[in-house]
Amino acid sequence: MKLDDNNSMPLYLQLKNTIKGLIDSGEIKKGEKILSEYELCEKYNVSRITVRNALAELESEGYLIKKQGKGTFATTPKLFRPLEDSIGFTESCKNAGMQSSSIVLKREVLPLDDRMQNFLKLNDNDQVLYIQRLRLADGIPLMIENNYYSYQNYRFLMNEPLTGSLYELLAEKKGIVCDRSLKTVITVTTANGEHVKLLQVPVGAPLFVMDGIMGDKNGFPVHYSLQYIVGEKYSFVR
Repeated sequence: MKLDDNNSMPLYLQLKNTIKGLIDSGEIKKGEKILSEYELCEKYNVSRITVRNALAELESEGYLIKKQGKGTFATTPKLFRPLEDSIGFTESCKNAGMQSSSIVLKREVLPLDDRMQNFLKLNDNDQVLYIQRLRLADGIPLMIENNYYSYQNYRFLMNEPLTGSLYELLAEKKGIVCDRSLKTVITVTTANGEHVKLLQVPVGAPLFVMDGIMGDKNGFPVHYSLQYIVGEKYSFVR
């Protein structure tokens, strides 16, 4: 099988797209070892540098992962998410052709404190609704999501299944459109404790920490969010 030398697209991009297509279609299954560099050179009649460039891009996008001494394997691609977080996890998964799901870990009513009152602009008589969920893409844990809401305004969430998109639920039930990030801070930490167990990553694995406040179309805070995200499976873009 040969690539098209007359195509204006560079050979390494043609090869990259070919391999990516095989992974997306399931012909190369996730977790399956791909051909070696030498075998790819022979199969597609290209140079070693062409193969290496194609594999490097696929690895950076999360389609491939190298295992020392074992070879290169197909894996789940990264999710790409805007830095301003104007789209949620569910939409990020849809854009990547992946199926999102959620497991509710905690759902509690907490006393009001100064920090949450300031973040969410709550009155003195309000309380805080805390919801923690594990977010998965194609069944793979990618994020621990901690969301804090006004209990007075969002108490109905206590009785919802919360297995899908909270943004879609808020729009459907209350007509609230979450489309404005009022605060977004991204830092990096390493996995330990419950993060290791819930996200199924080794101790010390890099995690993004996304600290933010999401607002409605009028710029009023809807929720404060603290998310722990598997670093190797996620990319933030502008």
